Amino acid sequence: MSAESQPISPIAYAEAITELPLESLHAEAAKLHNDINKLLESNAALEAEKAVETEEGVKFLDEVIVENEGVVKSKEERIGLLKVEVEKRGQVWIEPGKKDEEVQAPVVNGAGHGAAEQENAGGQDADDGVYL
Repeated sequence: MSAESQPISPIAYAEAITELPLESLHAEAAKLHNDINKLLESNAALEAEKAVETEEGVKFLDEVIVENEGVVKSKEERIGLLKVEVEKRGQVWIEPGKKDEEVQAPVVNGAGHGAAEQENAGGQDADDGVYL
């Protein structure tokens, strides 16, 4: 990697993300998570390719895999910095890639997941109207 294409340092990255809106922080984390997944998939494919390579080819693939692992660690570090920034703003961090059912819904006015079921337990249909 040439000196001109070096990634931004973690310190500079942490300073730069303080200027971003919350939505951009989450979008950046999702992008980094996607990048990590692609690098891991690439490494798995490279590992499989080693079975049919020459000794020199295997050595080259090993170097590429190690470089990819370094990039993964760097991207994971950036996700950690994004998490710190989000939490510093008093917001809840949602890990990129989590499915909706893995993320707990917030409790509002003391009502959690079971509140709607309890209200409907009296036999009233939810479409009957609004009750105060």
